[in-house]
Amino acid sequence: MILIAIFFMGSCAESVLDMVLEDETNCISRSGTGELDKALAYLKETRLGGPLLAYARLRCPPKYGIEFTSTFGIPERSMRYMGMGWVLYNPNNLQNGDLEQLAFHELFHIYKDGNDVNRVLNDEIEAYMAQYIFCLSVGRPKIFKTPNDELTENIIKLVKCMDLDSGTITSDEFASHYDKAMRAIKQCSLYQNKEGEAPWVEYPVRDISTLCNFLRSIK
Repeated sequence: MILIAIFFMGSCAESVLDMVLEDETNCISRSGTGELDKALAYLKETRLGGPLLAYARLRCPPKYGIEFTSTFGIPERSMRYMGMGWVLYNPNNLQNGDLEQLAFHELFHIYKDGNDVNRVLNDEIEAYMAQYIFCLSVGRPKIFKTPNDELTENIIKLVKCMDLDSGTITSDEFASHYDKAMRAIKQCSLYQNKEGEAPWVEYPVRDISTLCNFLRSIK
């Protein structure tokens, strides 16, 4: 991790989201200027983004903030959680709303996994569901993106199988859409195993309990 940090510090523009908790569900962004910082400031003021920022910060090590570093070493229009509150993002060819929803996706990983990086396909499906629910909550469902159309379609169908206040599964079609989403995500280059990287794994459960608990926690 240290070697990776040294490499990116020499070639990347850096922006730090140093969040100070005001109370259990609110935090202050001290991240400077730029498009990412505007996106994070907007995210913080939304109904779901504010609580998620605060919860994610609580999962970071003491005295650490959540740091976003730009790099061209990952695919365009993507972010990647590196652990310990550190997120990489590629600023190339970003479209309207990309930074907000991609940041929400990665913050959900921090909220779920804390300092760790878990290459679990099930976790990605849950994070995409959270991302789409965020897009719905700000009245912009059409900006929602995933790496392929089939995955996008089935994430949307999965969310339609839920009560978004209680997190309760309301349709027996949930399992079918989940399985289709799992097949679709395996076709995405982002989630295929590469030499020198830890393998992606799939768990035989369709657990979205972290997302359900988050939705229940929102006042």
